[in-house]
Amino acid sequence: MVEILLKRYLWLIDTLKRGGEMTYNEIADKWERSSVNDNGTTLSKRTFYNHCQAIARHFGIEIECRRGRGLNIYQIANPEVIEENSLVKWAMDSFSMGELLLGNAAISDKILLEDIPSGRQWLEHVLKALQENREIEIDYENFFGKTFTGIVRPLCVKLFKRRWYMLVLVKNGEKRKFSLDRIKNLTLLDTTFKYPSRFNPAEHFEHFYGITAWDNTAPEKVIIRAYAELPGYLRSLPLHHTQREINSTDEYTDFSMNLVPTFDFEQELLLHRNQIEVLQPQSLRDEMARLINRMSDLYHTNI
Repeated sequence: MVEILLKRYLWLIDTLKRGGEMTYNEIADKWERSSVNDNGTTLSKRTFYNHCQAIARHFGIEIECRRGRGLNIYQIANPEVIEENSLVKWAMDSFSMGELLLGNAAISDKILLEDIPSGRQWLEHVLKALQENREIEIDYENFFGKTFTGIVRPLCVKLFKRRWYMLVLVKNGEKRKFSLDRIKNLTLLDTTFKYPSRFNPAEHFEHFYGITAWDNTAPEKVIIRAYAELPGYLRSLPLHHTQREINSTDEYTDFSMNLVPTFDFEQELLLHRNQIEVLQPQSLRDEMARLINRMSDLYHTNI
């Protein structure tokens, strides 16, 4: 029941976000034709008003009513809430895309999607632990065969490159990250803990790319040079929120960003092959050269 209501709330927010000012009849008509309305129900005025109140409580999104064209006109009064809250924005974008795809189920064989590994089976338990500050016990094994069994205190979850990760505190107070798809077993415990008042998940990852982040590590200025068609890709989808374009010619474009170069960031740079070059810092440029030379050695060895 909760899942059904959530879908209806998201549908109503998405409908008003895209439609702007709408009458009740226009909204009810769209509901009758929506793929979310799989039971063919009608949207009564009472249900509509209840949904508006629930959306204000749960999402902080106010749906206001004003008189116009001789009718009651409804619209989202504070659309900035959607853009400012990353979780709401992500949920809205995902829902909107999901409804679009479901509306084209007849051509599902022509729509190819990427799958997220099975770690989602643990996500609900981890989110519940985060809501209630409860400890969890996990059995974990990474791809190298290294195992971990113990009680952890979840701090946040993050989706990166189609995998869900959780950042936790272990017994000695150390922060560790675990990929949910590599957890063998997870138990939600009744014991609770006091969430660190000074810890902010967004700030923890602010100066990092990906899932690797360390405490007390200062970011540095990174400048990369992009060749061929890569500048266009980086303009449309920046590598980091601090990315800025600082120079452009017919042959290349230089971008700067302020972050801590980590394994995840180096891997991302390597994905772009010879279309990207690190200009600074020198330490990162040297590390990229070392990695490229080691890769080259692999291909100069006879099989």
